[in-house]
Amino acid sequence: MTTITNVAIKDTDSLVIKKIKGKLNDSRGKVTVTLYSGDSCDIWFDEGDKGIVSSKISTENQLGWGAFDAAVEVVMDNDGKAKKGNAQSGAKLGSAKLMINSVEGYIAHKLQGVEEGETASGPGFVICAILDWAEICSNEKRYITIKPMFLSELNEIEDIQG
Repeated sequence: MTTITNVAIKDTDSLVIKKIKGKLNDSRGKVTVTLYSGDSCDIWFDEGDKGIVSSKISTENQLGWGAFDAAVEVVMDNDGKAKKGNAQSGAKLGSAKLMINSVEGYIAHKLQGVEEGETASGPGFVICAILDWAEICSNEKRYITIKPMFLSELNEIEDIQG
């Protein structure tokens, strides 16, 4: 398998995607991130620039760029702090273990079309680790929170755009 060492950062990419692509470009397209559990996880660019591939997620279930934007969106919608969710446990969307406003619940509903009461599977544990590595969110026990420096960058961009 060929590792893509660099992908274009597009003007249309969100700040979240620009930061992830930039850091991964700086690492020549492949890096090891630390999961909250302390385990390590290799990540690299998808060959079609659709997102990231991870050693912890099957290749059929790649981490599309939209998942990272959605994760940050739900954190921002929850005043800068959101539960991760527990899709790995087989929890049903809308339950206490997988609320729709959790990272995994939101991604499952918004991007995968999972409806309330259905089970979802989610790579949230890898998404949260990547967002932490990219200095966008802090990966904490059961939660992720927006990092103040990222929030400052985001606010600056919004102020410029008016």
